[in-house]
Amino acid sequence: MPTWLIWTLGLGIPLAAAAVPIIIHIINLTRYRKVDWAAMEFLLAAYKRTRRRVQMESLIMLLLRVLAVMLIAAALFPMGCERVKEWADETMGITRGTLSTDAPLHLVLVLDNSASMGYKQEGQTSFDRAKQFALATVDSLKPNRDRVSVVRLSDVYVPPGIGGMALADDAADKSRRRRVSQLSSLNLDAARREIAATGVAAVDTNMLAALRESARMVEGTPENDAVGLVIISDFCTSGWRELSKDGTVHADFVAVMDRMNARMKTSGTVPVFYDAGFENGQNVAITGVRVNERIVGNGMEAKVLIDVQFSASDPRAQDRNVRLKYRIDGGPERPFGAPIVLQPNRAAEPVQLVLPARDLTLKPEEEKTGASRNIEIFTEEPDALTTDNTRNVVIHVVPGVPILVIDGVPHADPNIDETFYLETALGISSSRVDGERGEAPDVRITPNYIVSMRPEQMAAIDSFFDYRLVILANVQDIPEGVVAKLEEFVEAGFGLLIFDGDKVDFGKYNSMLYKEGKGMLPAKLGRPGGSDDPTAENYGLTVTGPDHPVIKLFAESPENLTIITDPVAVRNWREVTLPAGTEVDPLRQTQTLLSLNLPSGPVPFMLERPYGRGRVMYVTTTASERWNGLWRTNGLPLFLYLEVASYLTGNEARYSNLSVGEPFRRVLRVVDVAPQYTVRDPAGTNVDIAATSDAGVNLLEYAGTAQPGVYTLTAFEKTDSGEPRRKWQERFSVNLHARESDLMRLSLAEGGTEAALKEALGELPMLYRRAGDELEGGDALAGDQGGKEWMWLAVLGVCFLLFETVWSGVISKADK
Repeated sequence: MPTWLIWTLGLGIPLAAAAVPIIIHIINLTRYRKVDWAAMEFLLAAYKRTRRRVQMESLIMLLLRVLAVMLIAAALFPMGCERVKEWADETMGITRGTLSTDAPLHLVLVLDNSASMGYKQEGQTSFDRAKQFALATVDSLKPNRDRVSVVRLSDVYVPPGIGGMALADDAADKSRRRRVSQLSSLNLDAARREIAATGVAAVDTNMLAALRESARMVEGTPENDAVGLVIISDFCTSGWRELSKDGTVHADFVAVMDRMNARMKTSGTVPVFYDAGFENGQNVAITGVRVNERIVGNGMEAKVLIDVQFSASDPRAQDRNVRLKYRIDGGPERPFGAPIVLQPNRAAEPVQLVLPARDLTLKPEEEKTGASRNIEIFTEEPDALTTDNTRNVVIHVVPGVPILVIDGVPHADPNIDETFYLETALGISSSRVDGERGEAPDVRITPNYIVSMRPEQMAAIDSFFDYRLVILANVQDIPEGVVAKLEEFVEAGFGLLIFDGDKVDFGKYNSMLYKEGKGMLPAKLGRPGGSDDPTAENYGLTVTGPDHPVIKLFAESPENLTIITDPVAVRNWREVTLPAGTEVDPLRQTQTLLSLNLPSGPVPFMLERPYGRGRVMYVTTTASERWNGLWRTNGLPLFLYLEVASYLTGNEARYSNLSVGEPFRRVLRVVDVAPQYTVRDPAGTNVDIAATSDAGVNLLEYAGTAQPGVYTLTAFEKTDSGEPRRKWQERFSVNLHARESDLMRLSLAEGGTEAALKEALGELPMLYRRAGDELEGGDALAGDQGGKEWMWLAVLGVCFLLFETVWSGVISKADK
């Protein structure tokens, strides 16, 4: 708007309106001609006595009329008056505290571009509104004087490391500072370009980290400069719940805001919270997809569990009917199941999709290497937040999972052989019982195939990387060279399962495998604690780690729990001492899953300890019936050891389905090595990656998983003519963080988001503005109080007119 028009609206119209009563008053004084006549002479004396009172009354009525007209004019033309007010604030230093008017302003702009900001309503997304306000804020600054630092949530988000491990605080802070510093102290043109180029990122909201980086910038502003803070977000509970009054990091939130307020106080500014979200957002989302089986073998069916939720910030939201569909490897759409009835903001039971073996069976050319199948689950009708209407899960179908079993007591008699029953259980291949007939095709139960070996044959093994799990069952001792190879195997991410027994030399195990708490063995071994006598008293088991993935299945219901607690069949076991003192490694804690229920108290039965990227599990009794009668009970060993094997062999499978930002990792066996590897992302971009070596293990690691979707890893070899040819190929999926689908807003029962922020911040000053309110005030930076101020001006002006009327008609009426 031109400056002359601003001044006209801001001062010209109110002043012109104020002149009207004055002109009328002057006209009234001069429109009568003065005539002296004798009859009035006697009244002059009385008039002179009351003249001062009459003049005062006239002056009061004139002032009332002038004020009333000016207030009503200001109320009718708020835009111009607001501009004048801003000019006065700036020239008089009102908004800059004690600083001079030429002091540069450093504006720190926190821009929430997390996944939930992609919610679309009324033809625009929350992030569209956020960018509009951010650009308008920059436009209000003075070029060649003020500067802007932009803190985007995508820059402060630090993805987990390999295997989902969180980075140390120092490493995470260093990563944030490096990325945030790239958008610090920008001139206004550069700030506009960066804001305009920013898009919604598929990252999780971490507002506290963004505020900490903002505090660092605010406190780093020179003392002679002014500093301002604007926080733009949708205020969904996915990123703000923990900051609220009852949140887990509320104290940290208040502390960081207090630090910034202390610095901003010298500038006369306060933090501005701009709400770009929509009040009545509703969102149906697929928040999780997982496969019951960690590894699927050729000929196995797979059960896929899908989590669906309906979040709504509107308390009047009705139940929603949702129908799901799926496709395999980009094939035709397939519906499954009846429509799902979702209640707003309530957890729903997982939806199950059973994929028959025929949909996963390997093709002839895949039977040696295996293949990956991408299952895409999506809603029939997309809604306002489309990024969470689809979710992918990649299933690796393998010819088999090789498990190496070292039999410490090989024997032709199954009742004496140490691993006969164990190998039979782990190698179950079909759901059909011997001799059973039927039309239904056979369905494999496990993907495992077992390779059995005597202890003396271990020394000839060059590497254990051809296997996914190694089992030591009552093995007397392990050659030193084999120990090193086993450590390398487990460090790479694979599993080791150790059964004790009467042949075990516990002293050598302690020196070679426990190593005073620094080795693979979860505990220090002692002497047997029971008896070899088959007639000795037996003891049962009790659950010690109910949340462990192996035990969780049994702890889900009382009926499942009896599978563990009912058998009373263990008569001998190895006494162990858990790591203590300097033997305890915080990164490799020993966990007890099951304990023997002795009269004197529970003693460990099954333990686990991480080692490198893999895991070691140890059982204090034998795999056979030499020390127990478990195989003669209700099938506990069958269920338990199958779960253990699935858990220990499924370590690689966790890299098949990742969260946004989580790096992909794959161990290369000898048969997997190739001259060239490429990754194709969901956008179709191919990136070459190089194999690395970690402790002698060949690895592929890829960190470019910022985009949800399916990625394809391809290994190429050279033909005789030197042309590249595909050697093998597999896929992995990357999915959105589930909590970004929750559009419930930070609010209280009364007062909404503003009241919740004020409650969280207590006495700390702040200003809350909501998207759309700036239009009512005519200024991108006007708050929701602007319209109310001009309304009160109009009311006050009318009150002055009424008072002037009463004064002139009643109070100041001429004396009779």
